[in-house]
Amino acid sequence: APVADGSPYDGVVLEYTNPNTGGPVMPTMACHIQLLRPGESTKAHRHTSSTIYHVVEGEGFSVVDGQRLDWENKDVFCVPGWAFHEHANASATEPAVLFSFTDAPVLRSLSLLREQPHPEGHQ
Repeated sequence: APVADGSPYDGVVLEYTNPNTGGPVMPTMACHIQLLRPGESTKAHRHTSSTIYHVVEGEGFSVVDGQRLDWENKDVFCVPGWAFHEHANASATEPAVLFSFTDAPVLRSLSLLREQPHPEGHQ
């Protein structure tokens, strides 16, 4: 699939990078901006890293370890490490944009970063 199609687990994601190193914004933290197209829902997966999300625009919901979390513009929510999660844009006409930061870089440097898809695709 073309890069513009994004990931079935995250939609379209861009990583903010340190302009001096080309790596994550900090040695221990990474920041991303994530686009969920109108009506898009992702597949469930989990990883050992924890993630904090800020809803930049749009409305939708995430399912985190089986619990539905509805969100809208300016909301903040967390996904703990090793929790299955998936996201959905509730609008059929407007995109949803999520900003996130995660501790994945420090786990990667310690060889502790793992990722796993949900065996059924959704929770």
